[in-house]
Amino acid sequence: RSYNTVSRLNTLATPSGGNTMTTSDNDVDKVENGEAAAASPVTNDDIEDKNTEPSSQQDSNNNGKPEKFFQLFTGIRTDLTTRLLPYYKSDWSRPKSIFTVINAIVFAFVVQLIPALIFAELMDRETKGNLAAAETLLSAGIIGIIYAIISGQPLTLLGITGPVAILLGTSYGLAEQFDSEYWPFFWWLCIWTAILHFLTAITGLVNFVWHISPFTTQIFEFFIGCSFVFESIRDLVEPLHLGKNSEEDRGPAYASLVIGMLAFAICWRLHFAETWTLFSRQVRTFLTSYNMAITVIIVTGLSYLPGADQKDSNSHGIERVHVRAPWDWQPSVDRPWLIDPTEGISTKGIFGALFPAFMLYLLFFIDHNISSILTQAPKYNLKKPASYHWDFFCLGLTIVPCGLLGLPPGSGLIPQAPLHTRALATRKILERHGVKQEVTVHVEEQRWSALGQASLMFVALSLFTVISWIPKGALFGVFLYLGVGALHGNEIWHHITLSFMYAKKRPPVPIVANVKWSTVQLYTLVQVCCAAAIFGVAQFASVGYIFPALVAALVPIRSFFVAWCFSENDLQYLDPIGETEDEAHDEKTKYLERRPSVDEAEHQLPTMSDFHAEGIKKDFATSEARSRDETTGNDSIEMSAESTLIRRHQAASAAGE
Repeated sequence: RSYNTVSRLNTLATPSGGNTMTTSDNDVDKVENGEAAAASPVTNDDIEDKNTEPSSQQDSNNNGKPEKFFQLFTGIRTDLTTRLLPYYKSDWSRPKSIFTVINAIVFAFVVQLIPALIFAELMDRETKGNLAAAETLLSAGIIGIIYAIISGQPLTLLGITGPVAILLGTSYGLAEQFDSEYWPFFWWLCIWTAILHFLTAITGLVNFVWHISPFTTQIFEFFIGCSFVFESIRDLVEPLHLGKNSEEDRGPAYASLVIGMLAFAICWRLHFAETWTLFSRQVRTFLTSYNMAITVIIVTGLSYLPGADQKDSNSHGIERVHVRAPWDWQPSVDRPWLIDPTEGISTKGIFGALFPAFMLYLLFFIDHNISSILTQAPKYNLKKPASYHWDFFCLGLTIVPCGLLGLPPGSGLIPQAPLHTRALATRKILERHGVKQEVTVHVEEQRWSALGQASLMFVALSLFTVISWIPKGALFGVFLYLGVGALHGNEIWHHITLSFMYAKKRPPVPIVANVKWSTVQLYTLVQVCCAAAIFGVAQFASVGYIFPALVAALVPIRSFFVAWCFSENDLQYLDPIGETEDEAHDEKTKYLERRPSVDEAEHQLPTMSDFHAEGIKKDFATSEARSRDETTGNDSIEMSAESTLIRRHQAASAAGE
């Protein structure tokens, strides 16, 4: 559930984007309301026929075709007249299901809070405490409320993302290079970024996002996954001071490492709870949806067991989240809330801030627009039109208060924003020919859920005493889970794992069936090299803040270099920019199919429960009868599978003797 799904973004620009739903006489339907509604059977008559009714989502996109570039004010004017003004009053009307909206508020808040605390820890260390948990949560609350009120599509959630945390951390030292103080430099960085957003929305350059292909998004996601894994492991292992003659007690560091690994294991296990056969559907959905919060609660409780916290007279014990508890509603460092943009900065520094601002703009252009597109994907069957240009303009407006107050700016969240839409959906489970498919029939399109989850960030700020109980190891363990999860759903990682399989064991996905495997390996190698270059620059180079420019450079690399190296026919499968949602779903299903190479039941360890006295006697009798018949040349008796196995084992034992 991450960047890999943007390979289907072009389905928004086609009339067959998945907004229709048909059934057959053999369909078995079940209804799920939101995430926790009980399933109940319905009849085919309950399903509205939408085959002849095009969605407003498609109509708003220039009749299914992307708009042209450089249309001054055209995109914003269209968004205002077709989305914001006609539907703004209805966005605040009473939803059909208040329970669904409340459930979505709580869900969106929880799935945003834990990652926000993780990224706050990263920025806290890299910015020497200038951007910490208080600034991160306050930013999420302020920009979320502003965006929920003024945006065209309020279903898109804003917050601090991992790439933003990496960029702000790596660019922290730039102010010194321009002989400026950090906060006025940060003020101008945000203002320049906002201006670039305004210009992009006004001129219609937002449409450029439709030229981003899976080649770019797969590499971006692979880079993010590798960065998360690297940084989480680094932060868990680094306190051990391995290879150093340190007299410091390493007990708390080892305890944090154990807590982190335990948090990762629990989070990863709960991630697949919906595939379990234990518990009811509602319980399994709850465990999957709130796996990060459940994990943090469990390991935090375990960290306070006697002896686990490693706290004594010579040690402060396990390191926990660094917050000022209770929070006094003041910045994390000694400074005023309002930043003076003229004090402590020269003209050189003012224009020098334009460079990191451009990097942040490039990052937001990709992050936010793709998040907005996925939030309004055709599979959700939204009734109200999209608003990409005006929403990007509104994103620029949210950056302004971040600069004024010294808060990290945020953008659209992946996967939280699409999951927010899913939590607001009423869905039918259709079973066709033994295959279950989930179809959305209604989404609560309103502003209350986005406004509510952003407002809860202020509640979290007042609960810093509780947040201070969380061990850092728990957050870094969840961070590791986020990284592994990003890799788990990434096509590059799939192709790497398929390279270690026998050809006959690879799933019958289009790229395997239609492209020579050596070509797939070469294409994957190109992607891995690009991701490795971005990762190396972001993590180890002194100019790590330029990594968004490297990500943006992937677009011309795909258009010229990759198109020159590979045939157009192969690229239809290697870089499937035209792949529909149904095709993508079928491909994911085939990737998940297990094709064991051996008889797994045969390789299980013998247990006491394998002893069946009467059955074994019958097997021996059958085996003896079979032996006598073979001696006389009579092979007419049909042997059971069990007796065949026993005879094979007896023959092997005799040969061994």
